[in-house]
Amino acid sequence: MPPSGGDAVTHMPSASRRAVTLARSILGNRAVPLVIGLALVAALVLISHPAEIWRTIRQTSPAAVVAAVAMNVPIVLLRLARAAVVLRHAGHRVPFRSLLEVQLVGQTSSSVTPASSGDYLRAYLWRRTAGVPLRAGAAVVMFERLFSFGLMIAAAIALVVFLRYGPAGWVAIAVVMAAATVAPFVLERAAPRLERWALARVTSGRQLSRYAEGALGMADNLRDMIGSLPLLVRASALTVVIFALSGLQVWLLMAGLGIRVGVAQATAVYTTSQVGGTISTVPFGIGSMDAVMVTVLASYGVTVAASATVAVLMRGTSTLPQAVAGLVAYWDLNRSAEKAPAEEVVAS
Repeated sequence: MPPSGGDAVTHMPSASRRAVTLARSILGNRAVPLVIGLALVAALVLISHPAEIWRTIRQTSPAAVVAAVAMNVPIVLLRLARAAVVLRHAGHRVPFRSLLEVQLVGQTSSSVTPASSGDYLRAYLWRRTAGVPLRAGAAVVMFERLFSFGLMIAAAIALVVFLRYGPAGWVAIAVVMAAATVAPFVLERAAPRLERWALARVTSGRQLSRYAEGALGMADNLRDMIGSLPLLVRASALTVVIFALSGLQVWLLMAGLGIRVGVAQATAVYTTSQVGGTISTVPFGIGSMDAVMVTVLASYGVTVAASATVAVLMRGTSTLPQAVAGLVAYWDLNRSAEKAPAEEVVAS
């Protein structure tokens, strides 16, 4: 019987063993994807010439930049509304201030972690600020992440492929988005016990068995969410509007640069770049998101220098303001948490 796990590596020839060890160290090192992302950014800057980017930024309309920054307000509020809808479906109501601050912190933490995994911090903060059970909060975050990411992939593909076909293309886009909306419902009905079987297999080991009950409880909450067609429709509608407003944010920046591209094309640029940034393991999607954005804009006839400028401006008008707001919200949440025990001591 052949050796397995670590024994398999031990029984390899020394050269093969060194190769496997090197591969594991590379794949397990988060610095490598960060270096690759920074290298992509450097390559984009060099290709488009830094002086040209700076000259283009200086020519950008200040009004367009201000409008793009202002678009963060409705985008964040819509994300907050989506979270509130899913939380209410799970039987929990969170005060507006807590929802807003936790949403801002979640966005920031998801930006600096691979595949937006830091967004699960919201589940812990909901429990701390509003008493939402951790497994219910984790299910809400997982539902939002998976469902919105699926819709984003569908939107990116549909917009890139069908926009060129006019009215018929819009019908095709609507069909694709409708199919993506109901897909979780159909899959849940087709395989109602699949996720429980998978979780049971994953948590059967000695290290993970202690988490089996919580994982299965979270799966039950998640199944209830994806099994609710009205919830899927409401969450999908809010998510599509978020995509459209984010596309409008990109369009405002391009308009400020004198680039004539439609809002639908700008939305395609946004969704495709976000998909590229999310699947990367680089904080803030550095490099991958920018490269995808430049590539899609180039397909619309935009020069590399102008495309790189749009990518830089998006960082400055979307990523940066939301990150700053998230840090302020995190500070306020910690301040409130420290103040509460002190008030309890005084009251007693």
